[in-house]
Amino acid sequence: MTGGLLVRLSRMHQFAALRHRGFRLLWVATLLSATARWADMVVIGWLTLELTNSALMVGIVSASKMAGYVAAPFMGVFADRMDRRLLLVVAASVNLAVSVLMLVLFASDLLALWHVIALALASSLTWALDNPTRQAFVPDLVNREHLTNAIALNSVAIEITVVVGPALGGILIPTLGMAGAYALIAAIYLLDLLVLLLLNDAKRVFSAAPESPLKSLVGGLHYVWRNHTVLLLIVIAALLNLLAAPYRYAFLPVFARHVLDTGPTGFGMLTAMAGVGALVAGLWVVSLGNFGGKGRLLVWSCFAWPASLLLFAMSTSYAVSSALIFVAGLTQAVVWTVIATLILGNTEQHMRGRVMGLRTGVVASLPIGNLLAGVVAERFGVPVAQGGYAVLAMVLMLAIVLRVPNLYRSE
Repeated sequence: MTGGLLVRLSRMHQFAALRHRGFRLLWVATLLSATARWADMVVIGWLTLELTNSALMVGIVSASKMAGYVAAPFMGVFADRMDRRLLLVVAASVNLAVSVLMLVLFASDLLALWHVIALALASSLTWALDNPTRQAFVPDLVNREHLTNAIALNSVAIEITVVVGPALGGILIPTLGMAGAYALIAAIYLLDLLVLLLLNDAKRVFSAAPESPLKSLVGGLHYVWRNHTVLLLIVIAALLNLLAAPYRYAFLPVFARHVLDTGPTGFGMLTAMAGVGALVAGLWVVSLGNFGGKGRLLVWSCFAWPASLLLFAMSTSYAVSSALIFVAGLTQAVVWTVIATLILGNTEQHMRGRVMGLRTGVVASLPIGNLLAGVVAERFGVPVAQGGYAVLAMVLMLAIVLRVPNLYRSE
């Protein structure tokens, strides 16, 4: 029934990329894996607060959950040299094993903080493999005409789960407990794995180059260094991952508990508001098709995102905070979608795995941002920390735009 619905949707120009069977399967797999990931982010954040009641430890666990992204450039090399579908299957299998282990440890009352950190590190490595591989796989499954639509639809799939996953995690904690939450996460990862296995008829596009992985990685670095458009986009991604993206991971749990005085359900719904905004943004970008003015849209969104977070840092009202998080989620989704579209559109096919690996690798600035956010919030309070992050992000973006005005005209 789901397959038939997707086929019918593909007849609409807004969903043209779904005409490709391989992309339809990848899209469903993305829905499943991202739902599990977002539910896990909410559950592990609240679990850490329950175990420690420390903003610093929430920052440390959030950093651990993403620390593996430093390995993403190496994972991108594998994405250019190996069967991308097989790599996604491996990542899904490991994610399933980690969630089952969390379930077993919690159900047996053996779970300790070091287990949480260690398993967060393990899952971060799988996502460092999954992210560049999945993004490099998209152009293999659709033609160039449908590439922007496919990237936007992929973002929509992720942002649908940013609504569903956090809300699901927040609701399951008080109703079924942590064990029930992790049982559901494991079940979703199992479904993800089964869907990926159905991709066995997708075309294989990978390079069997005889050069060593290290030489391939160096080649990718040289390629990005010479491609000024891609280099600038990766720098912007690193900056915003460091100073803007931590709001979802390091700041929101502490705001929810200590500033807005809400429980895990309220925290899950607050996080889901970012997903609602991102979903609206994704559907809007999908409706635009292969639109012009991408650079202009990117610049304005790069300022609007931290500006909404600055206002959020000043709010003590749950309703106002929810509205501002909605705006933050919307502008964040526009930024990531346009950056991905511009990078893939300006990168040769045989380099996409390595380039997207480097793009994913700069997400390593996010755990650094999470960790520093916890330190600053512990010392000065979470509103000051969030406000300071937002102001610094806007100042540095202004410096980039003044230094490289051509960014405004990127396509």
